[in-house]
Amino acid sequence: MSITNLIVHRIERQPDAETSELRTRATPLASNNISEGFLEDLVAAYNKKGDKGHGAFGGEATPFRTQLEDYLEERESFTDFSLTVAEGLKNKLDEAGMFPGGFIVVAHYTSGLTNYLLVATLPPSTSTTITENLELTDTMHIDLARISLAARINLSEWQGNQTSSRYISWIKPKAGRRLSDCLTTFVGCEETGDTKNDTKQLMGAVADYCKTIESDSERNTVKKKVFEYCDGQLQEYKTISLDELSAHVNQESPDSFERFINTRDYDVMPEIQPSRGQLKKLIRFAGRDKGINIAFDSDVLGTRIQYDKERDTITIIGVPDSLKKQLQEI
Repeated sequence: MSITNLIVHRIERQPDAETSELRTRATPLASNNISEGFLEDLVAAYNKKGDKGHGAFGGEATPFRTQLEDYLEERESFTDFSLTVAEGLKNKLDEAGMFPGGFIVVAHYTSGLTNYLLVATLPPSTSTTITENLELTDTMHIDLARISLAARINLSEWQGNQTSSRYISWIKPKAGRRLSDCLTTFVGCEETGDTKNDTKQLMGAVADYCKTIESDSERNTVKKKVFEYCDGQLQEYKTISLDELSAHVNQESPDSFERFINTRDYDVMPEIQPSRGQLKKLIRFAGRDKGINIAFDSDVLGTRIQYDKERDTITIIGVPDSLKKQLQEI
C-alpha cells in the first residue's frame, strides 16, 4: 500500500453549540512510516466493518464529484479538494445535528494495482497515561475501532469500467442512519446493494442448490466448501467471486453452481462483499426462546443432535462435560 496524498482536518463542536467549527490543515501529511502505518490501520479497520452499502455516483454531479474529477485531472490541488470534502461534510453533519466532532481523513492511496479514495470521520477518545514524572494525565488518541462514518471509492473501477455499478462502498452502522445518509448524500452515490442482503441472496441460492443433492453428507460438504472459500475471502478483505466459488464447490464441474444461479431468478452479483453473520448460518444452527439458547455445528445434526420434526423435539447424545457437571450439581 502506498500513499498518493493524505490529509487530516478537524470538526470541533461545543456541547451546546448549534453549529461546529472547522480546523483545517494547509498541506498534505508527509509520507513516512507513521503516516503509512496509520493508513494501513485505518484501511484495515474499514475492511473489518461487516455491513456496508455499495453503489455508484448518481446521474447529477455533486460538488464532491466535480472537484474529485478536477483533482484527478490535476486541475485542482489535493488540499483544495480535501477542503471541499471537509466543508461540505461539516455542513451536512451540522444539518443532522448529531455529530459531536472529530477528525476528517481524506486519503488517496494505491493498493496493489488499484487506486482508492477513502473519506472517513474518526472520533477522538481520551485515556489516562503516566508522564515521565510519574504523574497521571489525560491524553487524546484516535480509536480506529469506532470508525462508523466512512466511504471508499475504487477510482480504478470508476474510471476504467463504464458499466460498473458498485465502485463506492460505505459503512452502514446499526445505529446512526442519519449520519450515514449525510455522507452518501454529500458524495452523491446511489445504493445498488449492501453486504448483508447480498450475502443473504447468495446463502438462499446455496440452500436451494443443496436441495438438488440427495446425500446429507454431500450437502454438508458443499456448505462447508462455500463457508471455507467465503470466510477465506473475508479474512483477506477480498470480495467473493461467483466463478471462483463455483469452482471451489465442485472441482469436477467448476461452473455447475454458477450455472445453477444464472439459470434461475436469483439476484446474486458476480462479486460480493461477504457478511460474517450470514456466512455462519452455513455451518451452525442457533436459536433462542424463553430462557433457552441452543447452538451447534451443522455436522453433528443427525449424529449427536437428533431432531424429530413431528414431535418438535431435539435429542442431545453425549451431553458436554461442562453442562453435565452443572446439571449434576442441581
